[in-house]
Amino acid sequence: MPFSDRLYRPALLPSRTAWVLCLTAGVLAGCASTEPAAGDMMSTPAGGGTVVAAGGAPGTATGSPGPGTAGNGAAISGGTAAGSTASGGTAAGSTAYGSADGVGTAGTATSGGATSLPVAVTPSASSAPSAPSAPSASTPPAPAVEVAPSPNEGNAKAAFAADMAQRGLDPADVAAILKQARFSATVAKLVLPAATPSVRSWPRYRTRFVEPRRIKEGVDFWAKHGPMLARTEAKYGVPASIIVSIIGVETFYGRVTGNFRVLDALSTLAFDYPPQAPTDRSPFFREQLAQFLVLCKESGLDPLSLQGSYAGAIGLPQFMPGSQRRFAVDGDGDGKINLLASPDDAIASVANFLIEHGWKPGQPVFLPVRLPADPKPLVDGGLVPTLTWPQLNAAGARIINTDGTWSGAWTDWKMGVIDLYDGPTDTTEYRVAAPNFFAITQYNRSYFYATSVADLAAELEKKKP
Repeated sequence: MPFSDRLYRPALLPSRTAWVLCLTAGVLAGCASTEPAAGDMMSTPAGGGTVVAAGGAPGTATGSPGPGTAGNGAAISGGTAAGSTASGGTAAGSTAYGSADGVGTAGTATSGGATSLPVAVTPSASSAPSAPSAPSASTPPAPAVEVAPSPNEGNAKAAFAADMAQRGLDPADVAAILKQARFSATVAKLVLPAATPSVRSWPRYRTRFVEPRRIKEGVDFWAKHGPMLARTEAKYGVPASIIVSIIGVETFYGRVTGNFRVLDALSTLAFDYPPQAPTDRSPFFREQLAQFLVLCKESGLDPLSLQGSYAGAIGLPQFMPGSQRRFAVDGDGDGKINLLASPDDAIASVANFLIEHGWKPGQPVFLPVRLPADPKPLVDGGLVPTLTWPQLNAAGARIINTDGTWSGAWTDWKMGVIDLYDGPTDTTEYRVAAPNFFAITQYNRSYFYATSVADLAAELEKKKP
């Protein structure tokens, strides 16, 4: 879900057992939103060491094989994260998926196709903090805690209904709808941190998205919706592979969009946010509930039947209601926006969201740059690129010869060095990210998420119909 309005967004991918869990318990896939402060999602750079796989020419690798690079795996179980970190967690309440072990290079997507870039894998001097836990897309068991409706819920709902008059809704109608909202103990528990924090692992995370089945079904989705994807890429300048990848990571191409009633999920988190949670996000969800009710009125949707993730994210791209109202577009030209039933609307909306958040048409996600032996000092863990090419060059970074697919304009943009930490091996993979990478992090404020999207897109480019 876009993160400005999408505070909690897990990315989903079902395994055989997880399929059942996903369909019965619901999911929160990534979620497009844009509100939580970037500081909430900052990464703590992992400790540095010596470069193990520093990369050579594009598509090759020098040094020892290391985790955190291109590869495929079919594992699907997912960890979770609460109050995620940019370098490896996912949004609180969002699903964390694994990665793949590989050797030396990592694929990236560009408007002209996919390219393999060298990456640096560095053993850390000390372990980076483990990512907190959040519900996975397969909705693992919720923490064993007691949750209950707030004793002040009734007064809070009455005040909320009265305030909705300022948004053009009849308070009596809002009150009547809220009376039919049901408290969900499952939703309340799923936004709590897991009892045992999971260990951050970029290779494990990547494997769960860049894996054979998701690649195959992504190619099938691309073939089925090829004309719309081509029109959208031409209009917005966002590659079809990136659009397909985001939808694939979020909802497995629309197969798993969540089966929580959105009204129940948002009402629970707006008025009964669990006091055990480390941060009170109820104001965020009250705003999303308000946006949801306005959205239903504007679009003629039934607020009592619409289903989504346990955080209230909706449709193939898992937009939170506020993001849907601000960034969703009518892709099929029928005069309505339906992110659940119209893949064309979902495709166009993902592209529009990225453009609105800084996507640069014609530019790559990762840059063809060889980093110095110890890239750690160049990592700031933020979600906004801050480095210039002269700064990186002065620090020892060098441009790698490319095949000319990319224009040299990327050297004029700000860029950033990202760290992808693997706790089990205490190593870190580093890449140089372009503004387009940071546009993807506005969809889900996680380095792991954005890199998985780019790597899956690269694999889809190789097999595109």
